[in-house]
Amino acid sequence: MSENQTFTYEINLKRKEKYKFEVDFGKDTIPSLNLDEPKEVPGGEETGPNASMLLGAAVGNCLSASLIFCLEKKRIPLIDIKSKVTLKRQRNEKGFWRISEINVEIFPKFLDDEKTDHDRCIEIFKNYCIVSRSVETGIPINVDVIC
Repeated sequence: MSENQTFTYEINLKRKEKYKFEVDFGKDTIPSLNLDEPKEVPGGEETGPNASMLLGAAVGNCLSASLIFCLEKKRIPLIDIKSKVTLKRQRNEKGFWRISEINVEIFPKFLDDEKTDHDRCIEIFKNYCIVSRSVETGIPINVDVIC
């Protein structure tokens, strides 16, 4: 397997009105998603999640899936898993809002209560998560406005 792989996801956003966007993930099997800003933003109607919520969901989903992946590799039975993501935002030094912290709580429910087998996965599962590790280290974002 090559050390560097390029994955291309063509995600298209189309404005419907005000701050509402329809997101097309470019796959017939994945339904589109409607985004909107919260009501506290003038013009926002909160008819769908906003970008910050999607970021939190992406981090929480990736970490949860990574824990499941590790447990399955170790053949450790899992009954259920739930996760809670809390985003903190604050203004930066120039006064702009930023996500300053993402806290993820994961609540796995195991078939048995013996935790000795689970400990190794709980130590290493974060290394499998592409999204959280990428966000932590900072992802270069290239933006072109094409008129």
